[in-house]
Amino acid sequence: MRAAPACSALVATLLLAGLSAVCGAEAAERFSFVALGCMPYGEANFPAFERLLTEISRQRPAFTVHCGDTKSGSEAPTEAFLVRMKDWFNQIDGAVMYTPGDNEWTDVHRNGADPLVWLGKIRATYFAEERSLGRNPVPLVTQRRDPAHAQFVENARWTRGGVVFATVHVVGSNNNLSPNLPGAMEEFRARDAANASWIRATFAEARATEAPGVALFFQAEPINAVAAAVRAQRESGFTRFLATIEAEARAFAKPVLLVHADEHRYRLEPKVAFANGAGPMENVTRLETFGANDLHAVLVTVDPASPQVFLAGPLIVPSNALPALPRVKQAPAAKKK
Repeated sequence: MRAAPACSALVATLLLAGLSAVCGAEAAERFSFVALGCMPYGEANFPAFERLLTEISRQRPAFTVHCGDTKSGSEAPTEAFLVRMKDWFNQIDGAVMYTPGDNEWTDVHRNGADPLVWLGKIRATYFAEERSLGRNPVPLVTQRRDPAHAQFVENARWTRGGVVFATVHVVGSNNNLSPNLPGAMEEFRARDAANASWIRATFAEARATEAPGVALFFQAEPINAVAAAVRAQRESGFTRFLATIEAEARAFAKPVLLVHADEHRYRLEPKVAFANGAGPMENVTRLETFGANDLHAVLVTVDPASPQVFLAGPLIVPSNALPALPRVKQAPAAKKK
């Protein structure tokens, strides 16, 4: 049984802290976005998922991002569900962006399906045009414009209030670095190179436009995964991805927000420490969405005039079951001189 009062109190504290930060800042062009992921995960969750979509529309965010895993890994893929998911996205007010997860394509081999075939179906269903989904779609810049990586139509970029946002197709199951699956290694190598190029292009855009911040959206939890791979003495599918983000964020030296799904538990972690042991990065924060049976989302207020830029907290749907206790990691304490 979950400790509902403790959870409610902690969520309320987080929301009030975020509200205080917002109210204390004099900002122009302040706006918000919502992120969610790893849901709805089966028919039993459809009613709660639809209540979440209604709540998102009620919040009227500038845009919404689904960070992948629209179904569980054990569910067999169907074209009908791809269409149903797209219809759900198009019911949300505003623009909706989506980046695929491993459950949609990488892991379908568990049901006897071909991952590369389903990757093609996902691209055809969701990424046929250079614009978002949602009731009020917006134009996007996608990687199809890069002749070297034109097949990666799912990697998208947009700007709001001067802040640069981008999706990056990085998934769980070790990012499809799977030597035992036919075609997986070739797919991984090509997408890994494309993602690194896309991240560099995103930060180049941010530098060229003097953006106050950058936010990246992807499905996988990569930092703990790299650490686990190092301990197991095996190759990680996230090494280049993280190294590219770390190098670009360090050079950018302004706020960077990493938003991902995968572990199904809320996490707000400032001053991210990457897996190479170089220590925490003052300007990088990561935010993990709820997921699975916790049908809630995260709400981020973007204040371009604030030194922090991104002010994040949970978006709780009152009529859905309370989520598990959030993970809130405190920033490392400063070393005494």
